Amino acid sequence: MVDTNEFTLLKTFASLPRTVRGMPFVISGDPTQSKILYCNGNNVYIRNIDDPTITEVYSEHAHLTTVAKYSPSGYYIASGDQTGKLRIWDTTQSTHILKAEYSYISGPIRDIAWNDDSKRIAICGEGRDRFGHVFLFDTGTSNGSISGHARPMSSIDFKPTRPYRIITGSEDYAVGLFEGPPFKFKTKFDKHARFVNSVRYNKDGSAFASGGADGKLFIFEGTDGETITEFHDTAVKGGAAHAGGVYALAWSPDATRIVTASGDKTVKIWNAAEKSLLKTITFGNAIEDQQLAVTWQKDTILSIGLSGFIFYINPESGEVTKTLRGHNRPITALTLSADKTYAFTADSEGHITRWLIADGSSERITPTVHKSQVSSLQVTSDGTLISTGWDDTLAFTPNVLGDISNVTSTSLPLKSQPRSLSASENGNIVVVACQRGIAVYKHQKEVSVININYEALAVAYHSSGKWAAVGGSDHKVHIYEIDDIKFTEKDHLSHAGLPTSLTFSPDGEYLVATDTNRRVIPYKVGPQFTLASEKDWTYHNARVNTGAWSPNNRYIASGGLDTNVNIWDLQKSGESPIEIKGAHSSSPINAIVWLDEKTIITAGQDSNLKIWSVKLE
Repeated sequence: MVDTNEFTLLKTFASLPRTVRGMPFVISGDPTQSKILYCNGNNVYIRNIDDPTITEVYSEHAHLTTVAKYSPSGYYIASGDQTGKLRIWDTTQSTHILKAEYSYISGPIRDIAWNDDSKRIAICGEGRDRFGHVFLFDTGTSNGSISGHARPMSSIDFKPTRPYRIITGSEDYAVGLFEGPPFKFKTKFDKHARFVNSVRYNKDGSAFASGGADGKLFIFEGTDGETITEFHDTAVKGGAAHAGGVYALAWSPDATRIVTASGDKTVKIWNAAEKSLLKTITFGNAIEDQQLAVTWQKDTILSIGLSGFIFYINPESGEVTKTLRGHNRPITALTLSADKTYAFTADSEGHITRWLIADGSSERITPTVHKSQVSSLQVTSDGTLISTGWDDTLAFTPNVLGDISNVTSTSLPLKSQPRSLSASENGNIVVVACQRGIAVYKHQKEVSVININYEALAVAYHSSGKWAAVGGSDHKVHIYEIDDIKFTEKDHLSHAGLPTSLTFSPDGEYLVATDTNRRVIPYKVGPQFTLASEKDWTYHNARVNTGAWSPNNRYIASGGLDTNVNIWDLQKSGESPIEIKGAHSSSPINAIVWLDEKTIITAGQDSNLKIWSVKLE
C-alpha cells in the first residue's frame, strides 16, 4: 500500500494476464502459497489469492515482460522480458530494490526456474545463439550448458533435491535432461509428437511430468528420466490426455495429483499414482475459453484462459468458485453508477466490465456491445449504460445494475467516429461529439446533427440543459446555448493546445477543460464564461487526458500522459496541487472519477484501476 501524508492507495483492481493464442503462459506462486505472480505489459503483478485487490505492481522493465518466478527463499523474484533481459529484485521491501540484471539469450524468455537453495537460476526461451542458460544467482557466472535442442525451449525446471537435474521442453518435440552441476546434456526423450509446452518436477524430485501440443501427458522418473507412464482419457479420440494441446501443468502441493490446462477448453485433474482421471472442468465454447496456464496453490487451482480471466477451481469438487475478470488491454473509459456502488470500465478491444467497488469483484457485459475501442461511457439514473465506440455506434444497454450476462443493447449508427458523449442524468438527452458533427439524441432517437467546421474532440452537457461545451481541433472550446434541441454557438474559449476533456461541475457553476498543452483550466459558467483560477494550472509535464470534479464542486482531479494525478483546489487556485506522482507507473492516466469527497478512482493505459484516498480539508 502506497501511503504518504497527502494520499493513500487503498486498492488496486489489477490488470489480467496478457495471453497469446497458441502460446503457453506461466503463472506461479510464492513459497507461502498465498500469492500468484504473472505478467502483462511492462509489469509484473503479485496478487494475494484470498483478496486479489491486495496487489503489488513491479514496473521497472523497459520492455514487455514474459515470465516471473519467486525464489524458494521468498526473498527475490526473477522476471524476464521480450528482449532476453532478466531482472532479479527484492520482495521484502515495497521499493523492490534491484539485485542483479543479466542478458543471456537474445530473445523472449519463456520460463525461469530456481533451484531449492535459491543459488542457481535456469532460463529458457527464443534466443538466436542459445535457447537456455544456467548460472549462479549472485555472480551471474555460468553453471553449465543448456544446449542440445534444435528449436526454442518453452519450459524449464530444476529438480528440487540432490542429485540435481534440469529438465527442458522444446519446440523440437523433445524433453531434455541435464545433469550437474556444472550442468551438461545427459539425454532427451522423444515421446511427444508436437511442441513440448510444459515440464515440471514434483516437490521431492522423484518424478517429473511433461505436457505437449499433441495433447499428451507423461510422467518420467526424476533422476534418469525413464518413462513411468502416459495418461489417457478414454473420452478423447486417439486416447491422449486432452483433445487439444496441453499448455501447462502443475503438481498438487502433496505431489499426489497433477492438473493440466488445455486448448480443448478444459482443465483436468489426474491421480499421479493410479494414472487415472479424477475431474474434468469444462469451460465455454468460445476461443477465449482455451486454458493456457495453471498453478496449484494450497487448496486452490488457478487457471488462466485465453481471455485472460483467472479461474479459481476447487480441486475436490471441480467447481469454479471464483473468476477474476477485468482488462488486459488499455482502459479507455470509466464511469460510476448513480449510487456509486459500481464502476464501469471499457477497453481498447470493446470489452465493458462492471466492478463492485466494495470488494473488487467483476463481471463482463456479454455479448460484447462494441466491436472495437470504446471511447465514452455514462450510466443514467435508471441504470442504462450509454456508450460510444470506434465501430461508429452509440449504444444503450438497459438494466446494467442487474444481470449483465446476456444483455440486449440498442445500437445506433453514427455518421462519423465518436470521440466523446455527455448525457442528461436520466439519459433522455445525449450529445455525441463526432469527428464531423455533433449528434443530438432524444429518447434514443437522433433529433439533430449540428454541422461544424472543426473536428469535435470532447463534449460536456450542462445539467440544466441550457449549455453544451464542445472542444474542437481548432484549439477552441465552443459554447452552445440550447433551446429544447436547438444549439446556438454563443462563445468560444481559445486554448494553446487541443482540448482533451470537458466536464461541468455537479452544481453547474463551473466548467473544467484539459488540453494537450499541459493545462487544466476552470471556467465560471455564465452568459460570459470567465477564468475561475488565479493563475495557470500547468503542473503536468505532458498532455492532460482527463479532469473530474469532486461532489462538493471544490476540487478537480486531473490525469495525463505524465503518469501523474493532480488534485486542484478551486478555493486556493493560486496554490500548487496535491500531486500523486507515477500514479500508474510508466502508464498514462486515461480516466478519473470521484467516489466521494476524498476518494478518487483512476484508470490507466496499464489496464489497472486504482482507488486513492486523498487528504483534503
